[in-house]
Amino acid sequence: MAFVLLWPAFILYALTMAGFSALVGSKTSWRMGILMATGTIAPPLALCTAAVLPP
Repeated sequence: MAFVLLWPAFILYALTMAGFSALVGSKTSWRMGILMATGTIAPPLALCTAAVLPP
């Protein structure tokens, strides 16, 4: 149930942070942009996954 409630928030967060990372990444190298996008999207994805897995 928690997973279903967290998905919309995660999608909004991922889109916002990926867009921000792309803007900042355009000022740096493409490798840094990829690292920044991964760093901003991975934590909430891990939280959403942990919310669904049994303890």
